[in-house]
Amino acid sequence: MKKKILVAVGVLATTATFAITYNPPAGGQNAQRVTSPELLTGAKSVAGGPLLNVTPTSILNNPALPAFNQRNTLDLGGTMFSDTKDDHTLGWAFEVGLIKPTRWCVPAFLVQGVFVPCESMQLGNSVNLTAAYSKDITDQFSIGLSANFGAFWQYGSDWKLDAALGAFYNHGDIAFLKNVRFGAAITNLGKMYSSTEVLGLEGYGDFVDETIDPNKDYEAGNWPALATFRIGVAGSLIETDSFKLGLSLDTAYVPLKNVVFDTGLNILIKNVFKIASSWEFDLQEFRNDAKNLMPSVGLSFKFVFKSKDDSYLSSKGWGQSEVTLSAAWQRMYKNVDAFSAGLLTDLGLEDTQAPEIMMWEEK
Repeated sequence: MKKKILVAVGVLATTATFAITYNPPAGGQNAQRVTSPELLTGAKSVAGGPLLNVTPTSILNNPALPAFNQRNTLDLGGTMFSDTKDDHTLGWAFEVGLIKPTRWCVPAFLVQGVFVPCESMQLGNSVNLTAAYSKDITDQFSIGLSANFGAFWQYGSDWKLDAALGAFYNHGDIAFLKNVRFGAAITNLGKMYSSTEVLGLEGYGDFVDETIDPNKDYEAGNWPALATFRIGVAGSLIETDSFKLGLSLDTAYVPLKNVVFDTGLNILIKNVFKIASSWEFDLQEFRNDAKNLMPSVGLSFKFVFKSKDDSYLSSKGWGQSEVTLSAAWQRMYKNVDAFSAGLLTDLGLEDTQAPEIMMWEEK
C-alpha cells in the first residue's frame, strides 16, 4: 500500500511539473536557504549534514530530521547581501527558529524574512512561516511533514502555500565510514509563486550580456519548482575523540526540468571549532549563465553556558546549555557577496547515558 501511494505521488508530481513552465529566478530554488550560516554551508542535506547538525532550519531540507532531538533549540540568524555590480546594492535576510520536543513528537517552527533587490539575484521581498512535525518510528528511522506559507512583494505580489514530506535513516557504521545516514524528501507540494515580476533564468544570459530584447518576456514563473525530489547520504570519513571529518552528498531532481548536485564538508576540532563548506551545481542555472559555483565557507565556535542555581533556566533543568556562534561567506552569481552570522542555543545538556535500573538496594 505504501509503495502504491509513493508511486502515485511520483506520477502526479511528474505530470504536474511537465505541464508547468520551469523558469525560476537565479537563487529562486534556494530563496529560503540564505538566512543563516548553517543554511549557506549545510549543502541542503536531507541526511542532516556531514556531521549531523540538526537545527530548526533543517526542516527546509527534510522535515524528518528533528525527530531525535532531545533538547529545546533556539536559532537566530541573519545575512547581508552586497551586489558589487549594481553600485553595492544591499539586501538582507533574517530567521528565528525553534525546536521543542514533546513526549509524542518533535514540532519545529521557523520564521524568515528575505529582502534581496540585487540585480544579479532578484529575490524581492518575502516573509515565510514554516511549521514541521517529525516522529521517530524506530531508534534509527523517522518521518516528518512540514507546511510553509510565503508572501512576496516588491516585484509584483503573490503568495505560496506548500508542504513537504521527508524520511531519515541513521544506519550507523559501514566499513571505515562512521555514522552513515540516509535521507529523502519531496518538497514544494502546493501553490508556488506565479505572478511575480522578477528576472527568470531564461533571460538571465541576455541580462548579463546587456542585450535585453524589449519584445521578450523575462519574468520568472512558477517558483520554487513544484514537486522537488531530494535524496542524500552523509557520514564521517575520520572520527576520533578530538577530530572529525564529515562529508555529505545530495541530489535534487525536478522531474523533466532540472537536476541539482550538492556536497558539503565539515571539520570538527575538539567538539568546539567547526569549519564548514558546501558547493552546488545547478544544471539549469549553469546553462543559462547564472553560474553560482563558488563554495561557501563558514566557521563556528561552541561553548557551554552555565546559569545561576536560582535562575529561571536552572529551574527548568537548563542550568547548562550549549551555545554555538557561527559566521559564513559566499560569493553568489559572480557579483553578490553574502555575509551571514548566527546564534544557536541548545537548552540543557544532551543525555548520553542510558538509565540505570536497580533491582534491589544493598543495605
